[in-house]
Formats: sequence, C-alpha cells, structure tokens
Amino acid sequence: MKRFSILMMFMMATAVYAQNRSINFTTASLQEAFKLAKEQHKMIFTDCYTVWCGPCKGMDKLVFTQDSVADFFNSQFINVKMDMEKGEGPGAIKTYEVGAFPTYLLFDENGKQIYKFVGGMSAAEFMAKIRLGINPKNEEVTREARYAAGDRDHALLRTLIKQKFKQKEAKTGTAIAKEYFTLLKPQERLLQENWFLFGESYDSRYMSAIGSVNFNYLLTHYKEFVASNGKDIVEDKIYGTFKSLASDCLAGYYFKGHPYQKEEFEGYKIEVNRSKFPDKIQLLALIDIAIAAGEQDVKEAGKLLADHVDKFTEKNKKVVFDYTNFCATKDRSYPYIKEISEKVSKTSTNQFLIKHLEDYVKRLAVSKPAINE
Repeated sequence: MKRFSILMMFMMATAVYAQNRSINFTTASLQEAFKLAKEQHKMIFTDCYTVWCGPCKGMDKLVFTQDSVADFFNSQFINVKMDMEKGEGPGAIKTYEVGAFPTYLLFDENGKQIYKFVGGMSAAEFMAKIRLGINPKNEEVTREARYAAGDRDHALLRTLIKQKFKQKEAKTGTAIAKEYFTLLKPQERLLQENWFLFGESYDSRYMSAIGSVNFNYLLTHYKEFVASNGKDIVEDKIYGTFKSLASDCLAGYYFKGHPYQKEEFEGYKIEVNRSKFPDKIQLLALIDIAIAAGEQDVKEAGKLLADHVDKFTEKNKKVVFDYTNFCATKDRSYPYIKEISEKVSKTSTNQFLIKHLEDYVKRLAVSKPAINE
C-alpha cells in the first residue's frame, strides 16, 4: 500500500511537471516582430486579446500552457500578444478588422497576413486551424488572391462572404455581399443558396437590416421568396426584423448615435405598403410602436399594444417585455397594461409573459387603481 501511494505521488508529480511549458510571447511590438520574422525566417502568431475577455483567459490557461502547443509555437513562430485596448492595439483593430476577442492572426515572414480565426476553443481544434493556416497556399489566401485579381465567381463570393463574417469582419463582409447582390440576376437572388443574404443567420442583420436594399427587395418580392425558400422562414425573417425594430426603439438601443427622425420610420411604412406581405397591419403596428418610443410617448405605445397585441405572432408578443421596461424608465404609469394583460392571457401560450403582465396589474392595482386610460 505504501509503495502504491509513493508510486501515485510520483506519477502525479511527473504529470504536473510534464505540463509546465507555455507559449513564449515576445515583448516586441508587432512592427518589431515583422523585422525579427524576416531575420529569422519565421512566421508570426498574434494573439489579439483584451484583459476582460473570458475566452482569452481560458485560452491562456488551458491551451497555451499545453506542452505540445507551446513546443510547436515556440519553435515555429515569433509569438506576439497584443492588448487591443492599449498601445498599437486600437490601430491594429482597424488595420486587421478585429471584431471579436480573441482573434488570432498569422503573418508570413514578409509581414503579409495569411490566416485569421476567432474565438476560444480546445487545443485540438486550435492546432488543427493553425496547421491549416501555416500553409502559405491555404484556402483563405487563395480566396483573397482570386478576389483581388477580379474573380467574381458566385461560389467564390458566397464562401468569401461567409468567411469574412466568421472572422467577424462585418464591414468587409457586408461590402462584398452588396457587390454579390448586384451581380445576381433577379431569379438567382431567390435561390436557397443565396438566402443567407436576407435571413438564415445572425450575420444577416448586417446584410439585410431594416431599410437596406436587401430587406426592401425581400419585402417587395415576398411571394417569390416564399415559393423558393418556404413561408415560415421568410415570414420569420420579416416579422423578426420589425419586432427587433420596435424592441430596440423601446429599449433605446436604436437611437444610440442615431437620433430619432420620424421620416425614417415613415419610409419603412412606405416599403411595407408597397410590398405584397399579407399581414401589413402587424408590421405597421410595430413601426408605430417604434415611432411612439422615438417620441417618448408611453401612452401611445401602450394604446398601440392594447389595440394589436392579440393579433401579434407569439414571437412578436414578446415586445411587451420591452414596453414594460420602457414604462419603467419613464413615469411608471404603464398605460393600458390591464387591457394588454387580458388580451395576452387569451391569445398567448407564453406563460412567463402572461404571469409577467399579471404581476404588473396586481402591483399597480394596489398603488394605482386606474391603470388603463
């Protein structure tokens, strides 16, 4: 037993000792690293991080300290760790379009960026990406070169757009998406392979934001898109966009750095009325709620919800959460809350929303009996 205990202690000590190396990051700046890379004929690995980034800390602790990872990086690269909020970091954010943390950049010995990927991950996944990236003719380099040379093959553009968004290069991804849209024939825009330009993912909020060319095209050609892509997916995108508009306006997010202008919202109404979307009333009601939020009119927002919430889709009914928060930031009068609650109770399956409203009605009845106006 004693021998077994000693053996276990030895094995544990050996295991701890075996994992005691980590990636050695130079204290040199990125510009200085470019010179070193040329002299030493090495590639540069750059870890773009911030001190508050959770995944960055996780990579530092769990991946960069694995011996196999450390040995590979210390032998193959000049390793640079760059705080994106200090020194050359803010400038590098613009130069390399860093849109999330951590972002990892690989440069060849001449200082040319040859690979980029984003996010925390396992050591195995991290090393797999690195091994792809160190190939000077990797897929990213090849795509970029083809595009720079004027190649506008549609399959290339689709892949390149998705690559840019995966790398969190929203500005460049959106620009290429706009170019791709103009190259497509009307019938090609309707194809399922091109639906990502309008809906499908989180990134579509850049390519098909409300008021954008893509979104207005979707509204105008609603029936054709339904025929090609299906009614549910198309309507989810359209309803969701207007619900987000109302929610973001009630929360105030929409107006940060973007002052309220009623004519902008009237323009959205024109596009809805011009469209072939069957449920224009619901979309127009959501726009009117957004207008009421922009004008800080709590009573009008409440009246609009009282008039329309029972006819909203289940997802759109969730705008009521934003309405109660909107009221809380104003005079806490919660106009029409009882009527809204009654209609939601009769038409919604969302028990959390129903209870949320019932709680407001009960609390307000004690302090303010007349809660409808």
